[in-house]
Parts: sequence; structure tokens; C-alpha cells
Amino acid sequence: MCEVLSQPEQVIDYMNILDIAFKAATVCIAAFNVFFAVKIFRLKYRKDEAEKESDRKIQLLKTLVLDHNLKNYHSIFDNIEMQLAFLQQINLTDDDKQGIETQIADLFIQLRSKFYDSLLAIDDNLYESIKIEADTLQTHFTETIFDPGVNLSHMPKYDELISQKLTTTKTEIIKKLFNYRG
Repeated sequence: MCEVLSQPEQVIDYMNILDIAFKAATVCIAAFNVFFAVKIFRLKYRKDEAEKESDRKIQLLKTLVLDHNLKNYHSIFDNIEMQLAFLQQINLTDDDKQGIETQIADLFIQLRSKFYDSLLAIDDNLYESIKIEADTLQTHFTETIFDPGVNLSHMPKYDELISQKLTTTKTEIIKKLFNYRG
């Protein structure tokens, strides 16, 4: 009597299952690679475009402002300084002070039109920050000139309220220009 072993009707072929799983994993990995390659390409392209725009703005700043208008900046601030020097005279009348303040206001208008208005072509935020610096300085001068408790003919007081403020603001404006990164 010989018994014949019968094989079960369904034999699980583990090699086939592993082969299918391997192929599916390979397809998934390839799909993720394609997805990430496209994503990286797009990010790099956007970054390159942003850098090109930044470089263009910096070049425009150099050409428009630093090469052509910086001389106006210095000459107008020199003229402001000369007008402010008249405040050191003893016993200035209110009319004298008004005349000096009017001259200074005209010089600030020139500063805007000949210097920092051109920044609008480059960057609105840079323009606004420099405009705020100039406006704050002009307001400070106007308030200081007409403050009855301030004696600007006294040299230490003049240096403290006028010269130092003028120098600080000029330096801040130049810093903003040279720190601009587009």
C-alpha cells in the first residue's frame, strides 16, 4: 500500500509575490524620484529668478544713485550744514530763524527730488526708509530752531542738537544704501 501524498490545490508561490512587491517598490521609488526632481528644479529656478532680480536692483541702485546722484546728496547736505551754521549767531529773531528754516526746507525738497526720488525706480521700501530718515531730520531741525528754550549760539548745544543729528542721519542714509541687497 502505497500512499500517494496529494498536494494542496493552491500553492503559494512566495517568489512571485516578492517579485511583484519588488517591482511595485521600484515603480514607487522612481515616481518619488521624478516628483522630487521636478520640485527641486522649480525651487532652484525660482531662487535663480529672485537672485537675478536682486542683482538687477543692486545694479540699478549703483547706476542711478551711487554713480550719478551721490554727488547731489553730499552737496545738498553741505548746503544744509551751511544754512544751519547761521543758527550759531547770537540774538537771532524769529524772522531770521524763519528765513533759515525756509532755506533748509528748500534744500530738503532738493534732496528728495535730486537724490532719493530716484529710489522709487529701485525699491519702494528703500525709498520710504530714506524718506523717513530725511523727514525726521527736517522735523527735528524745525522743532529745534523754534524751541525758545534752546540756545543754538551755545556751541556745545549746537553740536548736540544740530551737528551730531546731521552727521548721524547722513551716516544712516549711506548705511541703508550700502546695506541694500535687493
